[in-house]
Amino acid sequence: MRRSLPAPNLTAVLALAALAELVLYRITSPIFLPTQDGSTAERWLAGTAVFVSYLSSILALVLAVVALLHALGSDKVFPRSMRITVSTIGLFFCSLAGIGVLWSLAPQYSTHLRISHGFLAFFLALGMWRGPQPWRFKVGITLFAVPFVLQAFAIFALRMSWSHPDPRGIARLGHAMSLAAMVAAPALLTPRPWKVSGIAVALGTGLVAAAGLGAAILLRFDLVQAALFYGLHIDLTGLASTVEQVYSGALVAAFACLVAGITGCLVGAGRARLAGWGLLLIAVAGAEITSPKAALFALCGLLALAVAGAAQAQANPRAIPEGAPPAA
Repeated sequence: MRRSLPAPNLTAVLALAALAELVLYRITSPIFLPTQDGSTAERWLAGTAVFVSYLSSILALVLAVVALLHALGSDKVFPRSMRITVSTIGLFFCSLAGIGVLWSLAPQYSTHLRISHGFLAFFLALGMWRGPQPWRFKVGITLFAVPFVLQAFAIFALRMSWSHPDPRGIARLGHAMSLAAMVAAPALLTPRPWKVSGIAVALGTGLVAAAGLGAAILLRFDLVQAALFYGLHIDLTGLASTVEQVYSGALVAAFACLVAGITGCLVGAGRARLAGWGLLLIAVAGAEITSPKAALFALCGLLALAVAGAAQAQANPRAIPEGAPPAA
């Protein structure tokens, strides 16, 4: 009997395209490529970076729409009581994101985009606690979703000219929670049962990432600072004070744990890899949502984690909490 070829994993394609967009468009172009006409190779690289940026944006828009429709059609992510609200907010968000991807989004509507993105992240995290996902997936996805909610609330407070609560303090809290989510990712989101080989590979890649980033910070701080600022919107101020050194160490630890978590998921089988691609999408979206493209990356990553968690629960029925709806 002839076997059919497996369908391509669109989430994996998007994750790789988003990673290429981060390296080429957000890091290489503003740091290494000249603003004026350069050599033929530099112009070709700049054109490739722009192409990858547009390609990843369109892929993210298509996948976000498809993933939202799929999530709204089942009880694995959003319960029935949330579907009308989530579908309305999702339609509004996708419309604004589509305008931003295909044309350009006016600055005043960027605020609406970020607030609607925060609401979607909030409802996704809230709906997860009524879904079939294992408790550790629920905690992990909530840790990654809450920073987007806090960012949206900080933007709203800033637009309303509130002084209490302080928008900058809310943004800093969201960034701290992002680092905490990255550190906890290997324990909460990697597939179980754990295998010795998978743990060894994940631990090895995490140690390599920590050593590489730590050495780069010590040897070429200016380059790492520029790459983090342009690529992931992380402001690494310096290494002079104790606070700056502690923050740099926390950043290295967070990146190492995130790399270990992504690797631990990708070396797994079946739907476990989906969690790895989702983590990668959240990582390349950056520490702050500043564009429709980054918002789409983050939303697709959260939805991928939710679907992967539901698949993990279906494969391990004992992980489903009592009273949760069965995984269809």
